[in-house]
Amino acid sequence: MSTVVVEEQVYDESFGPRWWVFLITGTAWLFLALIMFRFDITSAKSIGVLAGIIFLIAGLFEFAMTAVVRGGWWKALNAILGVLLVVGGILSFIHPENTFVAIASITGFMFLFTGIIDIIVALSDRTGVWWLRLVVGIACVLLGFWAAGDFERKSVLLVAWVAAFALLRGISSFLIAFTLRSAQKETIGG
Repeated sequence: MSTVVVEEQVYDESFGPRWWVFLITGTAWLFLALIMFRFDITSAKSIGVLAGIIFLIAGLFEFAMTAVVRGGWWKALNAILGVLLVVGGILSFIHPENTFVAIASITGFMFLFTGIIDIIVALSDRTGVWWLRLVVGIACVLLGFWAAGDFERKSVLLVAWVAAFALLRGISSFLIAFTLRSAQKETIGG
């Protein structure tokens, strides 16, 4: 019995010349992650607000991704993830002073959803360094379960989870940038 793997191209080649947008976005995510790793936040309210900001930015980024991905279910998948991230960001703002459990749960779900999307994209478009996107997706899923679990939450750990989320989004943006750049080079012949 043989298995045929059908690889579907995820990104629209027409966006290829603007691959640098994702390079800039990835750099911004990495700077944001670095700044967050330097925070010394101990209040749940501050962590809730910080998580809300990060999730809203990630949600807006996913809405912008609908212009980059091919039509059909890819656009719907990015739009659904964008809605989930924005809802997670809003929930983080509603009662930012709530217990660490609520903030960690929202963070866990955001990791899980973005990780699942990264895994799906990596396995659907196996070009370039697809396996690195798969590793990022798996890391997001594992961090999601860790954040959702009850492992003696401390404020430093919650900030680290949110910063790790930004770090992994930055890496994903770099992977998207170079996937688009590679597709553009193939389209124009080098």
